[in-house]
Amino acid sequence: MSFDAEARARLAALADALIPAGDGMPSASEAGVAGEWLDAILAAEPGFGPALASVLAAADVSDPAGELRRIETTDPAGWGTLTTVVAGAYFLNPAIAEKVGYPGRRAIPVDADPNPDWLEDGLLDSVKSRGPIYRPTPGA
Repeated sequence: MSFDAEARARLAALADALIPAGDGMPSASEAGVAGEWLDAILAAEPGFGPALASVLAAADVSDPAGELRRIETTDPAGWGTLTTVVAGAYFLNPAIAEKVGYPGRRAIPVDADPNPDWLEDGLLDSVKSRGPIYRPTPGA
């Protein structure tokens, strides 16, 4: 799904009310939330497209802050979609992620220590001393 210039302008207005510029950080629209990063979100999760289009089609952005309050109170699903898309697109921007120290998603290897400390601190002693407790599966 693609969004025309009017829908993107509506998104930019609402997004800036959600994430205004401040403390050295750009606003949502300055970070490209209604542009390339919206496209990246929709490429990753196309299901956001129809729901976001519905929110934007009904949005009166002459008072973006007021419109956000209306969406939040009258359209919880639309609010969830809008806020998820805006925040996701904002932090997809590598410059924003770098400014906040977010390294992005990365693989964290599992510690393969054969003797983890939780085996040594006594937390499992009562469980080990009572032995196995279970009920056999019927018919097995």
